[in-house]
Order: sequence, then C-alpha cells, then structure tokens
Amino acid sequence: MPIFTTQIPCEFDRHYSLKIVDDGRVAYAYLYEGEDIVGDVWLYNQAAAPATSFWRTEDAPFLNPTEYLTKDAAIKPITDESEIRCEWTESKDDGLIEAGIYIRDKFIAAVAVGAKPGWSVLVAKDGPLAYVY
Repeated sequence: MPIFTTQIPCEFDRHYSLKIVDDGRVAYAYLYEGEDIVGDVWLYNQAAAPATSFWRTEDAPFLNPTEYLTKDAAIKPITDESEIRCEWTESKDDGLIEAGIYIRDKFIAAVAVGAKPGWSVLVAKDGPLAYVY
C-alpha cells in the first residue's frame, strides 16, 4: 500500500496526468494518457540501494542500484502534495507531452509520452529505471 500518492492533471490537456507513488521503499512517477501509463521514471529510493542490479518481478517496483546513482541521490521522501511541482510542456513539432518533476523546488526528473524510462538528475548512468538528464 503506497504511503504517498497523488495525481496531477496536465494544466492544458486534462487527458494527461502524472501520478506519483511512494510505497515506502521507492518512488516513481507515471505519465498517464487517460487510463493508460505512457511513460514512467524512477524518482528516489527510500530503502537502501542494492549494490548490484537484479530484476525479479516479485521485487517490483524496483529500487535503483548504487551503480546507477549519483553521489547525492538520497533525497527526503515526499510527505505532502505541496512539495511537488509539475511543469507541463508540449512540443511544437510533434505535440509530445512532457512533465518536469520538481520536489521541494528542485528539478528531479522528466517523463514524456513514450519514455519508459524517463530522465533523472539523480542517476549517474543510463539504466532500466531512468536515463541521465
């Protein structure tokens, strides 16, 4: 059961929304188009990051291993909606919707339609949960 969850509608196209879920171990952001998840990105670990990566279905949602993280990847978990800000953009070329995710006014990650995964400033190298921003 998530300890924190919120859904933020896109301010200019209500067909899109961003759902942030922190289950007490790890937090992710999911970009929705209607009822479908069209993008996702790891936000932070609450539990200790594993030293090595191994991906077992029963461990989902996955903690991001230390091999992918920056030295300052540890951030305080979200406890209130007021700590989150989402900046929505739409590409003029192809109409692609993207959400920039800020936690306590610090840019943390971005996710766009089709981005699985999205991008994070807290990762040191591209991995299966987030690409380097």
